[in-house]
Amino acid sequence: MLVEQRKISQLIPYIGEEEKQYLAEAIDATWITEGPFSKRLLKHLQEFTGAKYALLTNNGTLGLFLSLLALDLKHGDEVIVPDFTFNASGSSIAFAGAKPVMIDVNEHDYHIKVEDIEKLITPRTKVIMPIHMYGQSADMDPILEIAKKHNITVLEDAAQGYGVFYKGKHTGTMGDIGVISFFADKTVTMGEGAVILTNNEELYKKLRLIRNQGREHSGTFIHPALGMNFRVTDLQCAVGLAQVEKYPLILQRKLENHALYEKYLSGHEEIKLIRKLDYCNYVPFRCSIRVKDREALNKHLSDGGLQLRNFFYPLHKQPCFSYLNYAEHDFPNTNAISAEGISLPVYPDMTNDDIQYICKRILSFYGK
Repeated sequence: MLVEQRKISQLIPYIGEEEKQYLAEAIDATWITEGPFSKRLLKHLQEFTGAKYALLTNNGTLGLFLSLLALDLKHGDEVIVPDFTFNASGSSIAFAGAKPVMIDVNEHDYHIKVEDIEKLITPRTKVIMPIHMYGQSADMDPILEIAKKHNITVLEDAAQGYGVFYKGKHTGTMGDIGVISFFADKTVTMGEGAVILTNNEELYKKLRLIRNQGREHSGTFIHPALGMNFRVTDLQCAVGLAQVEKYPLILQRKLENHALYEKYLSGHEEIKLIRKLDYCNYVPFRCSIRVKDREALNKHLSDGGLQLRNFFYPLHKQPCFSYLNYAEHDFPNTNAISAEGISLPVYPDMTNDDIQYICKRILSFYGK
């Protein structure tokens, strides 16, 4: 029986001297609203993702909300959204006055079930929102074909998608609009923050107005449109710039950590690791596994000092969406995935001993 115990967090952001240096520079410059660091970060993000236009905003949730506002949705318009996602994907749709139309996901990769999309399209369907899940991309080519066939906008929820490329194209740049989050648990972080990406000049101009009080430039008191303040600060951008500059090192460490989990946990029938897809690269969000007897295993792991994170809870089961009256049998894959999934930490500062300890705890639960 294992008697060793240690405390292992779910996440520790990879923050160090680089972020401190840039923060000091921003403070010394006394320009703490959007300024020089925000321009440098935007330039880096456009070059890295290949997006023609990019706009920073407060967080991923508001990035989705702002994008939906720019699409001029009317009350009752419908947005098809995967059932397996964080609640923000659905709530942003509801706050924009539209109806979330939930769709099941693939059992093997947790992405939108493409073959079911056309079954859900109605005259009110205005947007398809594919979600790039757990460090891989949804299969975008057939989604884009369906959207083009039915004249539907594609809004990519790429909250977890920084650094993920689908057939050479960065997530968030293939549809009409895409949103990448820089929340504290993402591969690169600003604490809070996000970037909206688009190649559509007309949408870009509308987004600029809405995010900046209905005006194109700050400092003027003439507002051609209605808008709100969706801006970020240069302090956040100073942290964000340091993060994206050391992304290669962050990615390397996360991949190394994930490979250790694969080494120790592969080949055990009680444990399913995430299936890697051949059309995109893999940027580990966590080490995503599915297990039987999850709640008992969770107790075993938490008793050993591991801070746990389960998979997302299905949107159709969320109390805030009970008014939509979805049937359980419409989402068999999401239900199974959500009930079995555990996300294990892969943050860069984890040690090999930490990962070995976690894997030993898991295997000991199954008598290995």
